[in-house]
Amino acid sequence: MKFPKEYLEEIKQRVKVSDIVGATVQLKRRGREFVGLSPFSKEKTPSFTINDEKGFYHCFSSGEHGNIFDFLVKVEKLNFGDAVRKLAAKAGMPVFKFTKENIEVENKRKKYDEILTIALQHYQKNFFDNEIVKKYAFDRGLTQEILSTFKIGYSGDYGLNVSLFSNFNQKELIESGIFFHDEKNNKLVDRFKNRLMFPIFDYNNKVIGFGGRALGQNYLAKYINSPETEFFKKGFNLYNLNNAKTENKQSSIVFVVEGYMDAISLYQAGFKNVVATLGTAMTESHLNLVWRYFNDPLVCFDGDRSGQNAAQKISEKLIAYMKPNYSLSFLILPNGFDPDSFIRKNGRNNFEILLDQKIDIGNFIFENNLQSLQSTQPEERAGFEKKLMDTCLLIQDSTVKKHYISFFKNRIFEQFSNKKNKNIKPLNKTKELTRKITRYSSFELKEFSLMYLFLNNFLILRNQFDKLSLINFHNKNLEELRKVLVNILEKIETFKDFNLLKHLEENNFSQIIKDINEFSSIKGISENLNDEKFDNFLNDLIEQVNNLKLQSKLNDAEESLSKNMNEAHYNELLSLKDQIVASKKV
Repeated sequence: MKFPKEYLEEIKQRVKVSDIVGATVQLKRRGREFVGLSPFSKEKTPSFTINDEKGFYHCFSSGEHGNIFDFLVKVEKLNFGDAVRKLAAKAGMPVFKFTKENIEVENKRKKYDEILTIALQHYQKNFFDNEIVKKYAFDRGLTQEILSTFKIGYSGDYGLNVSLFSNFNQKELIESGIFFHDEKNNKLVDRFKNRLMFPIFDYNNKVIGFGGRALGQNYLAKYINSPETEFFKKGFNLYNLNNAKTENKQSSIVFVVEGYMDAISLYQAGFKNVVATLGTAMTESHLNLVWRYFNDPLVCFDGDRSGQNAAQKISEKLIAYMKPNYSLSFLILPNGFDPDSFIRKNGRNNFEILLDQKIDIGNFIFENNLQSLQSTQPEERAGFEKKLMDTCLLIQDSTVKKHYISFFKNRIFEQFSNKKNKNIKPLNKTKELTRKITRYSSFELKEFSLMYLFLNNFLILRNQFDKLSLINFHNKNLEELRKVLVNILEKIETFKDFNLLKHLEENNFSQIIKDINEFSSIKGISENLNDEKFDNFLNDLIEQVNNLKLQSKLNDAEESLSKNMNEAHYNELLSLKDQIVASKKV
């Protein structure tokens, strides 16, 4: 008998080809692949390549090609069944024995898949038939494209009717996780009634579970997930991995967030390399799953205390599994924000600014432990060092362990040496930056780029004086700076010996110039332009500022309408939407 396709696919998903081949062949990374001397021929120049993403090896000298099972059959001379059993053990999976029970499990899997597929179809139909739920989704900023990409649905006021599943018995429906038995009324009930539905797909785009957000009041939990079943394990799956895995050619980073809406908001903002952990702590299996496609997962949890505590626990647990050429980093959001709310309030540009402050796992652990240090007495320092060294002992890879021991010892020496280190600690630096960012609106931050363009192409303005005169900045400091620049252009006849920045600093503009340099998104590409390129940058930035101002007004109008449903607020909202549509047509 054949092993079930799903069983073999699960093994291949959990175990990398390079991990198996690396036990026999010395490998070196080359881009996204590994290379080594062929185990199938005697060669001096490596021609044997491994591609973990595609799950195969290829030997150019002998023509041998295959997957992890083929490798064990051909190199270790195992039969196929033994190869599968050996790899299943490595993947932490039970052995498939072709017993009556195993065959029954496979039949159950097929029915499970059928039930979830039917549920998905009806959840989507319910969504598109319900105008109120559609309006809720659109008001949350979800586009039609996003709704289709993520196949978002609606459970219905009372959930799905069991009559839609007439081909399945009660036990099968309960085991699917969609229904539970209401003992009081002796009937099956959809556990997701009156919820916005987020289908969860595996890496092969097969629906394996659901998440649901309550749309009414008096629910014990805003979000609930499918219960763990025989075929749905949260610790081995990640929301949106089916979409994110194709983004690894654009970036080695993948964002790891907590919630469905966090992942969807980042995806809609253009960060398509994002996955979510399905309401559970990030596990070793999650880490190996994302490492299959991305080298640098970036944990981006909520900015509140519980989110930061969760990130700290993850760092201390997962450092044990660090290995050469793979990493794990962390991004601290401002207090009170999750990725969804931060993107919706502050926009993509502000989030990109935060990315410069990501912290690798070593520094993250060091800084978190340093913050809990009560004093710099020798005993306290000793306890601090011991905890870091104990953490290093957990690391399984001996080479990585050696380098982390060295890393932490160097950091300890730098921290407690007599040299006065005035640098801001990474975590505090990040918190300071996020505090600054949230002081400004998205269009104010774009105004910083506009002023950066003026300051770095000031001589062009001598012949295009009107362009600076006609602009009004929303930020009062930038507007004051603009007026000074206009005055300089009016009064100074020659700029031969004139130092603009020195003049501005002498007139108390040092801080705003520092902010301009810190927050501008066009640094390095907009200095000393010719007239044509300057005009292109200028027109583009002005358009972006105006669009962001309109979007900000729209957000305010939507909030006003939600608080006071009257005709004036509704007409204002429609007018702003018309303006935004018109601006996109220009």
